[in-house]
Amino acid sequence: MKLLDSKFYSILLFISNIFLLNIIWLVMCLPLITIFPATAAMFGVVRQWVVHKDVSIFAPFFRYFKENLKQSLLLEVIWVFLAAFLVIDYTIALKMGFSQSIILPILFVISFLFLLGSVFLFPTMVQFNTTTGKILKNTLLLAISYFPITLILCLVTVLIAFILYIFPLSILFIFSAGAYCSYFLCHFAFKRVTQVNVSET
Repeated sequence: MKLLDSKFYSILLFISNIFLLNIIWLVMCLPLITIFPATAAMFGVVRQWVVHKDVSIFAPFFRYFKENLKQSLLLEVIWVFLAAFLVIDYTIALKMGFSQSIILPILFVISFLFLLGSVFLFPTMVQFNTTTGKILKNTLLLAISYFPITLILCLVTVLIAFILYIFPLSILFIFSAGAYCSYFLCHFAFKRVTQVNVSET
């Protein structure tokens, strides 16, 4: 009984949950088109861990996957379209000579906002049960309003990429660990938004 209540057991349980969640996410991402729904489900499970202290994995994951399927697929289409738009526009702008000085700064601003929105997207999606349009709006507003948190989220993303590069086997746990860190950071912003809304009512 003492072992189950020990700090060591809690750490082992957390590590095993991170590993299992990551494996489920990887399997569900295999069709590629399901990357966004699977990621939304992963963040939904992580939110459950942080907010409700419920460490279950399998049933919540597939429930969140089903609940967010349509909306996350729509967001996936939007994100792929925006990414392709930026890549194509950068390619064209680099061949425009003098016009680069006008076009490239505009593209840089759009790309910067796209990056900010990307790191806040999934935490916002699982936190607020609302329309796709409001999710996009809330994502951008939160990312700008809580810029220090957004900056840390960007650093977490870069760190994940770096760890994957130098230690490829980290693919077995790094994404769910990153999702946990990301939502944990975003949770501070969400709590602040809730406190503001309560004070205004």
